[in-house]
Amino acid sequence: MRGTPAAADLQIRTLTSFDDPALGAERWDRLLAGETESVFLTHAWQRLWWQTMGERGLMIVLAERGGEPFALAPLFAASGVLLPIGSGNADSLDVIGHPDEQALAAMLGEARDALPEFAGIELYHLPANSPTRALLPGVAARLGLELQSEEEEGAPYADLHDAEVVERLVSRRSVRKEEARMDRVSPLRVRTAAAGELDDLLDLFLRQHGARWRAAGQASFDTPRSRDLVRTVVENGQRDGWARLTVLEWRDAAAAIDISLIRGTTQLSWLVSRDPSIHDYSPGRVLGAHVVRAAVEAGMRRLDFGLGEEGHKLRDTSGVTPIANWFMYP
Repeated sequence: MRGTPAAADLQIRTLTSFDDPALGAERWDRLLAGETESVFLTHAWQRLWWQTMGERGLMIVLAERGGEPFALAPLFAASGVLLPIGSGNADSLDVIGHPDEQALAAMLGEARDALPEFAGIELYHLPANSPTRALLPGVAARLGLELQSEEEEGAPYADLHDAEVVERLVSRRSVRKEEARMDRVSPLRVRTAAAGELDDLLDLFLRQHGARWRAAGQASFDTPRSRDLVRTVVENGQRDGWARLTVLEWRDAAAAIDISLIRGTTQLSWLVSRDPSIHDYSPGRVLGAHVVRAAVEAGMRRLDFGLGEEGHKLRDTSGVTPIANWFMYP
């Protein structure tokens, strides 16, 4: 841990371990509020991502005033570039807390100055409603860096307090038709997985998900570490109450699987798989209607559908959160 006074009332410290006593899980998560309230920014998810996907160069930059933390930038360095923890596997990332322009520039400057061959700062998956985006032009100017951006696909969401939207999601005629067609062949059962069966269900999920994307000519969780990330997130998250694996069973087998992540009253349908041999029955859409219904019953206010503006996501959702990547280079 290093400390560098950036101003009379501002202290910047760089932590190199999630176990640093300066910032435990409780203090970390207290900084999550408002626009930064995302499961991908929680101490639990960030730590699990680093344990499975990280290698070296961890730099958790902490800003304090009067000894009290008010902002946090979970970063790591790779080939001279600073990146947010979770890059490539999260739907949204951000600076945590509420730094102003001076504080954010000091935080990123602290991390930059620790790199002997600094090559840039790449901030991936930043949502449009993040206050950080408005600060970046001034921050880049303070650091003497050039600012660039590129748009990503947006993240559709449903307001679960909108009864009309919920009704369309759970009672759409095409979904009811497919559910009835499946039920005529064999009874349907939707349930939350028990801890003792997670290993087998995650094996099946990865096979189904991989087959779906291979058919589209793309790879999915094609490295051991990426598969380990799914396993460790589901196992730890379900144990601690922020992840849920839901199964649609049909003909004594798992026809579709949904992995949802929960933060507060927001639920994210993070990953979905389906048995490719019964694609014509649309088991993923049938399961999706049950997931929406269960989220409403659990008191969720919002259901996120993850990155990607596919037609089936956009049809009945409340809106789309734009996502962009922002880059600062010398």
